[in-house]
Amino acid sequence: MGDGKLNNGVSGKMIRKGEYTIYNGREYRFIESESKGFIELISNNKEDMNYGFIQNKDNIYTKVISLNEVEKLFLIHSFAKYKGELFGASNGGNGKNNSSNSSFKTS
Repeated sequence: MGDGKLNNGVSGKMIRKGEYTIYNGREYRFIESESKGFIELISNNKEDMNYGFIQNKDNIYTKVISLNEVEKLFLIHSFAKYKGELFGASNGGNGKNNSSNSSFKTS
């Protein structure tokens, strides 16, 4: 699954969406921690347990770190362009890619 460096070792056709950061040279999704000034990194890579991540559920590993440990936080929104129109893109629950456009009309 990828080179293990960016996008947390994920490769293929996965569409990224949400809040991300770079921690120790690797890209992780994150959520705000209950503790002020901290975030919770989210990984799907079991090898991250070697770096202090703990397993929460099958294939979900987390680690709480201080905001001082990262250089920047960023938000990713993926889009697809089809016939000149931009559509928001995301992974569907069934593993397929979905797109949406509020001006899209069906007949």
